[in-house]
Amino acid sequence: MSRTGDGVELREKSIRIGFTHGGTYCRETLKIKPTEANRKYAARLVATINNEIVAGVFDYSAHFPDSPRAPKTVNNQLFGDMADLWLKSKGRLALKTRNQYRNAIEVWKTLLGASMPMAKLTHGVVAGKVGSHPWASAKLLNNYLICLRGVFKLAGRELKGMDDPMAGIENSKNQAPAPDPLDQAETQRILDHMQERYDTRVYAYFLFALSTGMRPEEIIALRVEDLIEPKLAHVERARSGGEVGPLKTYQVRDVDLTTPAARAWALALPHAVDGYVFTNPVTRRPWHDERSQRDHYWKPTLQALGIRERRAYQCRHTYATTALMGGANPGYVARQMGHKNTQMLFKIYSRWIDGADRGRELAKIEAAQNTKNQPRTTSIKEAPCE
Repeated sequence: MSRTGDGVELREKSIRIGFTHGGTYCRETLKIKPTEANRKYAARLVATINNEIVAGVFDYSAHFPDSPRAPKTVNNQLFGDMADLWLKSKGRLALKTRNQYRNAIEVWKTLLGASMPMAKLTHGVVAGKVGSHPWASAKLLNNYLICLRGVFKLAGRELKGMDDPMAGIENSKNQAPAPDPLDQAETQRILDHMQERYDTRVYAYFLFALSTGMRPEEIIALRVEDLIEPKLAHVERARSGGEVGPLKTYQVRDVDLTTPAARAWALALPHAVDGYVFTNPVTRRPWHDERSQRDHYWKPTLQALGIRERRAYQCRHTYATTALMGGANPGYVARQMGHKNTQMLFKIYSRWIDGADRGRELAKIEAAQNTKNQPRTTSIKEAPCE
């Protein structure tokens, strides 16, 4: 093994060259025999590379396409590999979200082809696959498009010469269902049924959900030490799929507890496990997620009482609409529920915000319109001359 001053190193069965690029000293191995003729060739190659670096035209992948230092090109990358790389980059998300993303990626691998070269995934090809597939709903498609956009955005950063085929592919119009909250009578019947038929822990969970409007993932993540005052709870984490992580909005908040909410906490507290307040009476462990409460207690209760089927998430909507109809300030309700601002509140609950005035605002408008539209009588003195 010998080195020369021209950046060439003769090895036992090959030649290695060295040069400085981007402030880093790079070494690349040439798979050629260390003969004198090949040494001269290697020296000329180093000189050429150094001249290209000075001129600002050096292309690493053109000289060393198989080098780990060479930027990957769109021509030698498969969609499945890039999709897996994007999914791996989302490892810090909650388990539930990661699983949803993984399902979406598997669908895209099927539709676009895991072994399809990225270079062949043009805008027309991708748009055709998106448009021709019989999606179950617009919401599902929009959620899956989040993942596909992420894959091609990553590809644009990683691959040389990769254009974004997602440009111009828009979300489908999706009409979100309106809130379908429980009325006061329905709420009381449900709670009475649960208190009579199920374990106290089930009753306490739903009483707390209906009385605070907290998200299910937030309720099951509450710990004993989170009750910082008799009627004030600190909310700083969420539990999903058995994993504990940050809140959906990443904004820690304190929630005022009404008397029913404080009672629910007191009922659940003796059954706390590992510091978690709301626990599963069957497993005697903290609730894993919201599915058990929904499938084993919520749905059977509504069916038994003959109440129209609703998602258990309507507990949150019930709290919001009850508070707004009671005249609570929308800003306060938004903070209680963990919204970043009141924009979402006005968008979702405008009907109940408007209804909270008990018709006073409508009466004002009608009074103004009646005044404006009153027929004007003309006196004899004001009659125009003919």
